[in-house]
Amino acid sequence: MRKYQRHSKEEMYLAIEMWRESGLSQLQFCKLEKLPKATFGYWLKKYRDGKGQPKPAPKTVNTFIPVEVPGAMEPPAIGTGQLRITYPNGVQLACPASLSMQQLKTLINL
Repeated sequence: MRKYQRHSKEEMYLAIEMWRESGLSQLQFCKLEKLPKATFGYWLKKYRDGKGQPKPAPKTVNTFIPVEVPGAMEPPAIGTGQLRITYPNGVQLACPASLSMQQLKTLINL
């Protein structure tokens, strides 16, 4: 494909399908086809939006968020209440305060 050439939707969708079947990285494919990487990225986004294709999930880093619990050194009395954990995405975990640490770790890691 020529530099600074305008590409039709059909041409770019065909190129995207060829790339998907090629097994090459986007950069390798663009170099092989003499296609600007930015142009390919633009059309790939339009292709995914138009075809209802899932966008690649953003890379996440497993991180630990420290939790401070008042009186954590003292074991809670049985039946004294609930422990409630609210994650940043709004998901809540509620369990009896008498739950062992091992059981709590298991619930958190589900």
